[in-house]
Amino acid sequence: MPTLPIQLSQSSWEPIYRQIEDQIARLIRSGEAQPSQLLPSVRQLSEQLGVSAITIRRAYDDLTREGLLVRRQGQGTFVARDIATTLRARSLREAEDVVSRALIEARQMGLKGSALRAAVEALLEGDETDS
Repeated sequence: MPTLPIQLSQSSWEPIYRQIEDQIARLIRSGEAQPSQLLPSVRQLSEQLGVSAITIRRAYDDLTREGLLVRRQGQGTFVARDIATTLRARSLREAEDVVSRALIEARQMGLKGSALRAAVEALLEGDETDS
């Protein structure tokens, strides 16, 4: 049965189920987990990672609601076939989270208003010239 290359951090502020969700989403986004690929059962993944089946079920449920996974009764949990739109939406949400945390840190360092806006605009302009 398939195993997933997932590494959990007990010292992370992020809940275990979220670490699992994020890593499975990254495996899908990178192509390491292919559309229609069978994933380990809840029990198998809970044994592999040493966490409760409830934790795995929550991660699988969340990824299913997002459209990344599909459950088939009696067959298992699979990577969804058509995931491009779902991946883009998830990537945008993750990027917004990263930018939000960066803005909080910048404000804590004393950057505010026009100085912060100018710094962000300069980064965006550099990004546009690279594409």
